[in-house]
Order: sequence, then structure tokens, then C-alpha cells
Amino acid sequence: MIDLCPFLASEKSTYDDGAVLKLLTYHPTAACKRHSYRCGIGTTASKAYPLAIVVALGGSLDVVTRMVNACPMALTEKLSGRRNVLHYAIAEGVNISIIQYLTSCNLQLVKEVDSFHAIPLHLACTYFPTSSCDVVRHLLHLYPRGAGCLDNKSQTPLHRACRSRASLDKIQCLIEAYPEAIFKQDWVKSTPLEYAESMHQRLSDPCPEIIVVLGMVEDLLKMDSSNSSKCLVAHNSPCPGHHDEDDGRINNVLAADRAKQILTHFQTIHWHGGIRLALKRNIKLISLLNLPKSVYPRLLALLLDGDDDNNTAEAAYSVLVHFPNVMSVDSINHI
Repeated sequence: MIDLCPFLASEKSTYDDGAVLKLLTYHPTAACKRHSYRCGIGTTASKAYPLAIVVALGGSLDVVTRMVNACPMALTEKLSGRRNVLHYAIAEGVNISIIQYLTSCNLQLVKEVDSFHAIPLHLACTYFPTSSCDVVRHLLHLYPRGAGCLDNKSQTPLHRACRSRASLDKIQCLIEAYPEAIFKQDWVKSTPLEYAESMHQRLSDPCPEIIVVLGMVEDLLKMDSSNSSKCLVAHNSPCPGHHDEDDGRINNVLAADRAKQILTHFQTIHWHGGIRLALKRNIKLISLLNLPKSVYPRLLALLLDGDDDNNTAEAAYSVLVHFPNVMSVDSINHI
């Protein structure tokens, strides 16, 4: 019933989920029968449980749940290429509900690597467009450090996303999770931005917005690491300690102008995560937004949205220190 190849549409379309569900209802132990499948999942020497093949074929949540309940050992099985069932699920672009169920049963799945040292997040960024941004968000929520994991070619998930022409929202999620991936070089000394630019030149339907966002984040992080970052807001006055250095003042104004351009663009594309990232790096950038004080309660909420780390807490605290009235009743009511 399931000895089909999920990689061939002609065979995958013949999968009968209803028939499998009926069989499992009367014979749940069938989920524990190991087999060597024609598609290569399992070998003669090492047969496999049917869970992975059913997931790859597009089995329903009901079928998958019954199979896991009957044979929980299948969740820990290493299959061809040392992939686990989550690797297969993501590669075949299964519904997010299946991904959520599998990870709820075994959280360790999100951290396991295949023979290419790729975690499931790497695959979610590689198989485009089969894997949705919801899958990437879910995996990052469960394992945020996954954004910095390297495969056997020293590539982060962001490298793979840029190579695979992933959507902008995927790119943004990965940047928010691990901004420093922008600067990481893989085995051929290429950065994610260089891969994005390469795809832009080679394809007729590129996404220039991805290149723009990557370039802006790169500039933002470079500002953060430079000495001039402390003086980014000094438009009309020289930097402290640099009164006689005209070049320093000019560079500082240029940095402030670039920072303002970046923040304005992030506002235009409604990338709140990008604004959060910028303000967490340098709270003084808040003055470049040119926002009325009435919107600061909303800004504070964005800073705290879904993130409890110390950097965010410090950024939010800085907002309160610089603008002690932002949480006033009048301001909140105005929002």
C-alpha cells in the first residue's frame, strides 16, 4: 500500500490515505513492521519503519498520529543519509501541522543532523518553495541556535536560503534569529549576500529586495561594531573627543544618514523585526525614526514582542529612561 516513491508525482498521487487509516484502525501493529522500500528508505540490511515513507507521501495527521502511538520508536530512527523523519517531512513539504506534531513528540528531532551535517532548518531553507515560512518560524522557535549551525560546507541556513531563492520573509526570520550569519563565509569563502547577488545575476526573476535587505543589515551591523556607532545621532554637533577631526564628523553624519535610510526602509516594508534588531544594537537610533512620542508604547511592544533576552530588555529599559512619559495614560489612549 505504501511501497511508493514520494519523489515521483505519478506514484505519490496513488497513495490512498483512507485505506492506510482503515488498516491502522484494525491492525495498529502494522506501523511496527519494518520494510525495505523501493524508493531507497531502508535497505535489505537495515529495513525501516513505515512512518517516514507515509509522512513523505503526504499522510494525514490522523494517520501519522496513529502510527506514532503504535510505534513511537519510529520517531528516533535514522534512515537513509542519516535523516530522521523530520528531515523527510520538510524535504517533501508536508503540512505545518505534521511538523508541529512530530516536534511535539520528540523535540530532539530539530537538532539532529543528516549525513551532510544539516539540521532540519537547513532543509527548510533549501527546499523552496515546498517548505513554508511557517515551518522556518516554528523550527527557529524551538531551536533558535539552529540559525547559526553549519553544515558540512560551513553553510548556515541563511546561506542555503540565499542559494535557493527563498522568500523574503524566510530571509528576515533567519536574520532576526542570527544577524551575524550575514558575515559568515562558507567553504568557498562566500557570504549569504554574495550568493543572493549571484542568483540575481543568473536568473530572470530575481528578488532584488532580498539583496537590498541583506545589504542594509550588513551595513547596520558594521555600524554597530565601529567606533562611530556611539555618535550616530550627532547630525549638528561634532562627536565628543573629535572636535578637530573633520573627517570623523563627516563619516559620522554619513553613518547617521545611512542608518536613517535603513530604518525608513524597514518601516516602509513593515519589517518590525528589522527595526527591533537595529534598536537592540543601538538604542540611540530611536531618534532617527522621527516618530511622535505617542507611538512609543507601540514601539515598546514591538521591542518586547516574542523575545525575552537581556538585550531586548535593555533596549526597552533605555526607551523608558530616555522617554519616561511613554507609558503615560494619555499616550497609550492615543494609540
